[in-house]
Amino acid sequence: MSARPARLAVSDRTCVRPDSSADREAELQAVHRDALGNDHLVALSAYFTAASNETRLRMLYVLWRAGELCVCDLADLFEITQPAVSRHLKILREKAIVVARRDAQTLYYSVCTDNPFARLLVRLFEEQAASGVTLHLDGLTAPGDSPDA
Repeated sequence: MSARPARLAVSDRTCVRPDSSADREAELQAVHRDALGNDHLVALSAYFTAASNETRLRMLYVLWRAGELCVCDLADLFEITQPAVSRHLKILREKAIVVARRDAQTLYYSVCTDNPFARLLVRLFEEQAASGVTLHLDGLTAPGDSPDA
């Protein structure tokens, strides 16, 4: 078994930047400290995690387009079980990305427009729909462009 090479310490790395002044280095260190101590970034990461599942993102898209839907509607649309839909919605509800409204025995879900992150997702859906730009796993394609070009 071969030994792993030693990791370079940050100070061991050489960087040839034209702007590598002491002032710039101090500025970058301050930004780094701010990023590490910023609880808002930790919270934002949790929101992205909740929305990062493809099924949940598709559910959000459907809820944005269709408005209020119940679990059974979403289960039929996505051809998955109601308990699976409920688990996905629970994750989104915990971050207040969706809200639920009860009508007798039925819960109806919709995108929570009071949540800034949910509004951001809606804006992304709207922009993508209006622009004609198609998102692909390997980047963006403008109208008329081929994704393989």
